[in-house]
Amino acid sequence: MTQLFGSEITRAIWGDAENILLIYAGSAAEFALNPENHWLFYTGKLPSDPLRRFETTLQYQRKLFFTPQETLPALARHIKYIHSEVEKRRSEEQGEIKISDAAYLQVFSMLIEYGILGYEYLHCRKMVAQERETYFNDIRAIALMMGIRDFPETYCDYQDRRTRMVVSELQCNALTWQLMKAYRKSLAPVSYWGLLQFQARFIHPTLAGRLELRTNRIFGWLYWLYPRVRFQPLFDRLFPLLLPLDHF
Repeated sequence: MTQLFGSEITRAIWGDAENILLIYAGSAAEFALNPENHWLFYTGKLPSDPLRRFETTLQYQRKLFFTPQETLPALARHIKYIHSEVEKRRSEEQGEIKISDAAYLQVFSMLIEYGILGYEYLHCRKMVAQERETYFNDIRAIALMMGIRDFPETYCDYQDRRTRMVVSELQCNALTWQLMKAYRKSLAPVSYWGLLQFQARFIHPTLAGRLELRTNRIFGWLYWLYPRVRFQPLFDRLFPLLLPLDHF
């Protein structure tokens, strides 16, 4: 029998379309504050069609956790190769430039943070310490296969690093509002409003404040109610209206 990479808790997170949607929502907000979000604009794919760009990225991440153990290192190297090719093309055009290890860590941090927060929101419970550590270790294993240096060794170390990101690294920059405008153009007005309302409650309050996200009392009630009445047929109908992705 083929042994898949990763743990049961990791596949529970990445095998749930709703949880992936929440990872998308949190990451979309945080990318706007990422100090190296200029890479998202280099190919032009994200600002012109952010939904498809994030969908492609999350498909790759999802695939990792349902891949046989023995084939994962090659897939991780392939992902790093794709990024290296982008670095090469941009360096030829603009001079030597690299995606920093800190930027990779910040992106992996989104997968860790919003994977955990999404699971806890949808299941109305806190993940126990062992589940958090196990999920972190699965993400860390992929980062190491990609050759990312200085990745925190434990979940406790990661939490300290994450705090530094929130406090000082994730700030508004020259492309923050351009990226938010790209989301607005790609979504229907009600979908964009719903995305902002959800992000205002889902991401760290400090980050929500930097993005000037404001909460609405009525949406707050819906935010509280939804995970307590999760109804798959309703989700199947609403999901394509809110975020018209093809494969989730």
